[in-house]
Amino acid sequence: MHVSDDLLLEDQFINAQAAQHALAAINCFRRSFPLPVISRPSGRRPLCYSVIDGHQIFAHLPEIQELHEKTTVFVEKVFGDWLEPLADTQVACNINITQPGGSYRYHYDRNAVTAILYLNETSGGETECYPNHRLSLMYLQREVDHVFGNPMFRRIIGRQILVRTRIGRLLVMRGNRCLHSVREVQGNADRINVVMSYDVRGARYANSDRLNSYLYSGAAFQHGDPNYL
Repeated sequence: MHVSDDLLLEDQFINAQAAQHALAAINCFRRSFPLPVISRPSGRRPLCYSVIDGHQIFAHLPEIQELHEKTTVFVEKVFGDWLEPLADTQVACNINITQPGGSYRYHYDRNAVTAILYLNETSGGETECYPNHRLSLMYLQREVDHVFGNPMFRRIIGRQILVRTRIGRLLVMRGNRCLHSVREVQGNADRINVVMSYDVRGARYANSDRLNSYLYSGAAFQHGDPNYL
């Protein structure tokens, strides 16, 4: 389903049985490899989640690799074969787990296209999107996004698309142009989804090392949000 020039939704991209199969594998992994909670303050909506990165998926979760391959075929059909999974395997495919009370800060992705496959439904935990929001002048972007963090301004000037968690739903967006975040997860269930990242062949990013440390390490981070570095 086409939603905007920067965002589309495909409901029932996988069926409930396939989603349950993936969740069972993820939960088995979590029992063997307990995950730390990564917490970064970020205004009204902090980053607070756990992540299974691409290295771990490659080593332990063939079920998720299969979903990644299926999604890659779909993304290439939509956008063209100029896209491919990121060469950085740690980033190319992740599993994000957001516990009740957790959220994911407003951000842009480093890569051109991002696909999010929802494996379960939760109360709250919607992906809040503002397509085509990014400016060409990044020194202004920080200030614009700071103002945009105020809910009143978002209601007045924002073109919001709210994507709810649905089993098997696939969200594909131009993540480097779409400001997006995850609203606080409510209820008792963890929000679990697979995040897959695509760009041109051999894409490189100046802030990759800092961003990887920010997203995958529980260690203290002293450099601010790498989106604006």
